[in-house]
Amino acid sequence: MRYLEDLEAGESHDLGTFSLSADEIRAFAEQFDPMPMHVDPDVAEPFGGLVASGYHTLAAANRLVVDEFRADVAGIAGMSIENHRWHAPVFPDEELAVALELAEKRPSAGRPGTGVIRERVRVTREGADGRDPVLTYESVGLVRRRED
Repeated sequence: MRYLEDLEAGESHDLGTFSLSADEIRAFAEQFDPMPMHVDPDVAEPFGGLVASGYHTLAAANRLVVDEFRADVAGIAGMSIENHRWHAPVFPDEELAVALELAEKRPSAGRPGTGVIRERVRVTREGADGRDPVLTYESVGLVRRRED
């Protein structure tokens, strides 16, 4: 288990890849974000076809953050998601890569025995010039400090 003292600001991690099928995109959208471009390919045609909900993309990326980074961190709770931006539409079956940089770590001013971390998450797809971003966001969380 990694505590606040074990984490290094600036450390970076490639967390893996995921894709969303057309059926998954429609099912998520029908339940949580029923905008027409997420459920109807004809309406989505101006975008180039059916597009995933940004919230679906964020949730799928967060699954990799939890499984591949936070699973080894003595986390207590999420505090916020900030500066999230959807840069480009996500289409069915696109392979998306998730990378995380630990942007900040500090002791909590108001909660003894805890610290605050800020993760910068970048979701990309293969593009003409390398990896093109489709989603970026920062996640702020509360973690345990190592007991002395």
